[in-house]
Amino acid sequence: MRRLVFDRLLIGVGVLLCAVLSGACAQPQPQDGAGADGGAAATAAALAEFKQRSPAIIAAYMQQPGLKKLQIGAGSSRLPGWLNTDIEPGDGLAYVDATQPFPFEDGSLNYIFSEHVIEHLTYDEGKAMVAEAFRVLAPGGRMRVATPDLQRFIDLFAETPNEEAKAYIVGKRQWHNWPDEPNAPAIILNLQMSSWGHKFMYDAPTLIGVLTRAGFQDARTWEENMSDDEQLRNLEGRDTGVNKRWSEYETMSIEAGKPMVSTSRD
Repeated sequence: MRRLVFDRLLIGVGVLLCAVLSGACAQPQPQDGAGADGGAAATAAALAEFKQRSPAIIAAYMQQPGLKKLQIGAGSSRLPGWLNTDIEPGDGLAYVDATQPFPFEDGSLNYIFSEHVIEHLTYDEGKAMVAEAFRVLAPGGRMRVATPDLQRFIDLFAETPNEEAKAYIVGKRQWHNWPDEPNAPAIILNLQMSSWGHKFMYDAPTLIGVLTRAGFQDARTWEENMSDDEQLRNLEGRDTGVNKRWSEYETMSIEAGKPMVSTSRD
């Protein structure tokens, strides 16, 4: 208590000296562009510039000969021959927001791919993204969606999980430096669903249902980087290092096609 009173006395004396000697204690002023406000302004300016230059990038890509292939939410991935897009600025990217109408004409694309994007959207936003994909794909076009498989996480709770699930439980926690608690599946499931801005996790029937109700046909699951369509092989690249095994375990990839004759959507 005496220490607290003494500290407050020193502060009061300092304030009084400032007032007497200089009329006011000068406060350091942030430099232009520094501090939280400056950082936010710079980020906003970069995003505005990104949005402004993106229509020209999209138009130039659409004018090129050949198949038209869109990657939604590219992040650090740059697929050769694809229009790589994201909502954050980056070299070789154009701006496309998966929650908004896509800046493409009806039936103007041949392929659409998204890797670990749809789980960052609400269920309704995910349905809207799939509906937009159906709209902009040409008849016969295909969509591939890679996302964490909710069923794989539920399987961790099995009384006798298989050997791969057991290895995943250890590897997943090491990958993200998650707590080593006794009920590891509960920790993994909760943190997977709440981390990185995740909003909705799908199992295969749920995502296939969303695709089918949007008008897609022949939806089926594939292992990572596998497909019977050469344009949709070897696309997933979320993790290629020591954690590739765990990424492959938790990820499902589902492809579906737009009918050659357009069908009505729900």
